[in-house]
Amino acid sequence: NAPYKLDVEKPLTLGPLVDPEYYMEARYALNETHREAMVLIPKITEEFAKIFGRTHNGLIEGYQIKDAEKVIVAMGSTCGTIREVIDEMRSKGKKVGLLKITALRPFPAQQIYEALKSTVKVAVVDRALSLGSFAPLASEIKAAFFGKTKKPKTISSFIVGLGGRDITKDSIREIFRLMGSAKEYQGEFIDLKPEYLKESYEDPV
Repeated sequence: NAPYKLDVEKPLTLGPLVDPEYYMEARYALNETHREAMVLIPKITEEFAKIFGRTHNGLIEGYQIKDAEKVIVAMGSTCGTIREVIDEMRSKGKKVGLLKITALRPFPAQQIYEALKSTVKVAVVDRALSLGSFAPLASEIKAAFFGKTKKPKTISSFIVGLGGRDITKDSIREIFRLMGSAKEYQGEFIDLKPEYLKESYEDPV
């Protein structure tokens, strides 16, 4: 018996913000709340760890990054596959690692900077693309290093798994392979199938 619900007999406006006179101040207040959350999230995850025995930072999670020369930055389930590849490469003496972003908003720019500032090469993996622009997470990571004197030699952007396409170990190996070159990649598509781009259609006219 919810006190507020959609009812044709009693119409309501749900979720309005404010008119133009107060909109800027409302957005400012929301942004300040995000800043407060940046401090609260790690504290809450500590409380969670005490209760459930499972721990993570709540903002970022580093995996084998302490001495890593190449680090992939990613989010979500892709990180499991990346970890497996890292374990295989580490067994062969390769200094590779993963930085998992666990909080996109508020964006932990300072924590990311501190974690990666001494890394030689960084690759950002996005499962999204802003059409006509740059991949979203890559843009955020680059912004975190803007104006900094100490930063990775290259920060490359790779796009994978769009539309639910599988991201395999070979996909991750290819990213690490490309990181071995001197080139800084910007929005490089991994596992793209060029043959699909050659398909044509008959002019109906």
